[in-house]
Amino acid sequence: MIQRKTQTAGAGKDFAVDLPRRVFRRIKRHAPLPSGQPGKAELEKRMKRFSLFAELPARVLAELVSAASVQAFRAGEYIWRHGETDRRVMFIEQGLVKACRRNRAGVSRTYGLYGPGESMGIFAIWAGMVYPTDAVAMNDGMMAIFIETEAMLKFAEKYPRLAGLLRVEIGRFADAFIHKIEIVSAGTVPQRLAVLMTLLIERYGVDKKGNKARLPITLTLEQISEIVGVRLETVARILSGWKRAGWLKIDSAGCHFARLDKVRELLPD
Repeated sequence: MIQRKTQTAGAGKDFAVDLPRRVFRRIKRHAPLPSGQPGKAELEKRMKRFSLFAELPARVLAELVSAASVQAFRAGEYIWRHGETDRRVMFIEQGLVKACRRNRAGVSRTYGLYGPGESMGIFAIWAGMVYPTDAVAMNDGMMAIFIETEAMLKFAEKYPRLAGLLRVEIGRFADAFIHKIEIVSAGTVPQRLAVLMTLLIERYGVDKKGNKARLPITLTLEQISEIVGVRLETVARILSGWKRAGWLKIDSAGCHFARLDKVRELLPD
């Protein structure tokens, strides 16, 4: 198991989220996606890995399970689109999802990255009931637990404790947008890449030891260029420099950082 800590917004309290190693396991492209639904007991167990549900009374969690389901996606598949009515909330178990939106010129911009242990769609419950961005799976085998929005609202009214936790979850969602602002306003392209990689290491990094760490997620050059807002060729050139300098190695197991100290030296003051 991998333990990741998430901090509640404004509360200064950490929740330890136990994530099985399978959440970072890559599914080969074109391989069949997992299908079928888990049993009630299994789904309750999986939902309790999320801080929103970890401390709920058993009876409340059991009611929410009745409105929950699991679904897997292919890379590039839309989970929902900007402007659609918010009908369900997503809790990511495996893989990455980007919150993005096309501008009037048709150019897609990424506004947030979300991965195992995080949620999407809760903000829209109280923001006009419309999704503010597209949600797109970034890798094959991306998997999430979905709960019907009406059920979430119903239980929030019935159980004030859940309503409080939902507000905290909205804070976490906003944090991802703040991180996006930090990335694109970091300055030079190397600085933007350094901010992106250090944020991802902080959230999802494993095998951390000194200046070494592994990001068990592989992003394509196209995905990185969209996130940092620069041309693909520029990203490729800079990452190639990091590789030649021995800072970074990328393979099927993810991104292996050998000199995080050098990456952090690029961070803006």
